[in-house]
Amino acid sequence: MVPAGIRGRWRNKGSEPMRVLFVTWSVSGHFKPLVPLAWALRSAGHEVLVASHPSFMGTVTEAGLPGLPVGADVDLQAQIRKNMTAGSRQEETDAERAARQQRSLALRPMVHSAEAMAGDLLDHARAWRPDLVVYEPLAFAAPLVARALGIPAIRHIWAVDFTAGMPTIERDHLGELFDRYGVTAIGAVGDLTLDPCPPSLQIVDGLPRQPIRCIAYNGPTVLPAWLRDRPKRRRVCVTWGNSAVEVGPADTFMAPQVVAALGGLDAEVVVAANAAQLGRFTDVPDNVAHIGPVPLSLLLPTCAAVVHPAGGGTVMTAVTAGVPQLTVPFMPDTSLNARHVSALGAGLHVWGEEFTGDAGTTARDLADAAVRLLDDPAFGEAAAKLRDEALRMPTPAEVVPVLEGLAHGRPDGESAAWAAGR
Repeated sequence: MVPAGIRGRWRNKGSEPMRVLFVTWSVSGHFKPLVPLAWALRSAGHEVLVASHPSFMGTVTEAGLPGLPVGADVDLQAQIRKNMTAGSRQEETDAERAARQQRSLALRPMVHSAEAMAGDLLDHARAWRPDLVVYEPLAFAAPLVARALGIPAIRHIWAVDFTAGMPTIERDHLGELFDRYGVTAIGAVGDLTLDPCPPSLQIVDGLPRQPIRCIAYNGPTVLPAWLRDRPKRRRVCVTWGNSAVEVGPADTFMAPQVVAALGGLDAEVVVAANAAQLGRFTDVPDNVAHIGPVPLSLLLPTCAAVVHPAGGGTVMTAVTAGVPQLTVPFMPDTSLNARHVSALGAGLHVWGEEFTGDAGTTARDLADAAVRLLDDPAFGEAAAKLRDEALRMPTPAEVVPVLEGLAHGRPDGESAAWAAGR
């Protein structure tokens, strides 16, 4: 039985399997939140293809999903780093104009990605004839394909919705691309947003949203022996994720400084770091018990706190584990995540651009924030309340009937998401 919280009460019994085209650009943190839904659809008997740049196919197939390489590869990381550096040098005094310029710089690499994929993706979609397009919010080639084919576009976000305002600026950034393919209505936010963010943590707007529980996917994982037993004292995780390292400037990888700042903390510190990051850690404090790859979905339930740069994947994994968060954001989307977590009392944040270890927000300030997070039970209580809210949301398997209904033109009277978007 589909829970009452789902906006749609139908089953696709006896009908032909759907074809669902997933679209992502080539950053693992954007792709991984899509994986549980893709597998839920496959388990329900539907066909799935995941389209992205050719160099990203290894990440797609590693998740056990069929990949579709489209277009040319684009060095998105280099573009993002260049634009972030250019943005930091702006001398614009008008705040509103400066914000527009910063947003334009941030979106430019995503537009380039869409331009590289669009033609090839549209050609294949016309031949394959998908019933739905599901996409992460910065894969702008996806709504173009959906509009061109006249099928629903389903935007799957990861955390606090930092792209909800796209309708006000999409013509400026995407108009030329969509016009090139004869698509006049852009609709970058799609016809329905699949939203894993608990409502109390999310922004409030008028977009049609379907709750979907966050199921963390960390790639192929093995439970290490040291993680099988309960920690003997409070455990704090420090992680800088993958996306922040993949796309951010080198000087924003501040995990070693954070670890050093926590050296005097009365807690066991575990550093979740991938192989490429390990060489950055030197002079490790005595209270660090582990540095290396470890899946957050297995680690965080054993932790009393997590320190990280507020990427969507880590934020949501911590939310579902009920762990208080100390965030050090650098990017516009991560700053939004950090503010919302802090506003609910489930964490604290210090601004990344101010933390250098010896100026601005000091190592002492960071350590004091960690102590406060660990010692004040109110943070744990707020995190537990947020976890309970997250776990009440419908699973990806329970959302599949909603997508079946949209594909077959059977929205219910409450949401009418596809009908409203046509």
